Amino acid sequence: MRKNGELTTQQIITIIIIIISFVVLLFFLFRLNPGETSSKQICYNSVVLIGKGKGLIGSLDCKTNYLCMSGGDSCTNFNPTSTAKVDVSKKDQILKAIADEMAKCWWMFGEGKIDYVGHPLGGDSHCAICARIKFDAKVQDKVKEITYSELSEYMKTHQSSHDASQSYLKYLYGVNSLESSNTELKDFDLNSAPITTNKDYIIVTGIDPEPPLISDKYIKVNIVKTDEVTSKTRCEIFDITQA
Repeated sequence: MRKNGELTTQQIITIIIIIISFVVLLFFLFRLNPGETSSKQICYNSVVLIGKGKGLIGSLDCKTNYLCMSGGDSCTNFNPTSTAKVDVSKKDQILKAIADEMAKCWWMFGEGKIDYVGHPLGGDSHCAICARIKFDAKVQDKVKEITYSELSEYMKTHQSSHDASQSYLKYLYGVNSLESSNTELKDFDLNSAPITTNKDYIIVTGIDPEPPLISDKYIKVNIVKTDEVTSKTRCEIFDITQA
């Protein structure tokens, strides 16, 4: 006869199943990183709302993603909101992480189809810092630099994470090859100094109400050294994203 307070075998099995289910759920939540996903979706939704209201209703709710490019260590003096774990022996993994972050940025801000600033004619260009990227010590040790030609070649030969029917290059810049196009139109300079992993970088996009005669008003996504953003882009005011 079972004493009061003792658990039956069925109750014990039920508790074990609940615990295992909870652990599995936590595993998938951490793998999916819903915090990052929801913040990007919130940003995109606010961009669409402002576009529909012609800048008269709604406000942007976009936050900078602090991305640690990790070869196994943490990024020092950096508080990441997301981490890209990469195999430092496979440079393509680093290139993919950068290209994915650029694609997310372009998608969040409407893919060059939505005026989310609502400028009157004229004025300064307004930009968003979609992400800040820092490389950990293991990446710095094994991969000293990444040229923009390497990044361009990867984007040309791999499908976009946001549109599998297009390469990253086609999705971001509307071309199949930067070598055969006027790169000044695409806000991406193949001749820029290499991305050096011992420095911090930002991914940026924006809107220029007075673009140069041959340029698009939408400033295409670019990755530049943090302290060179004003000299390497058309950006003048950074007021679209929150820290």
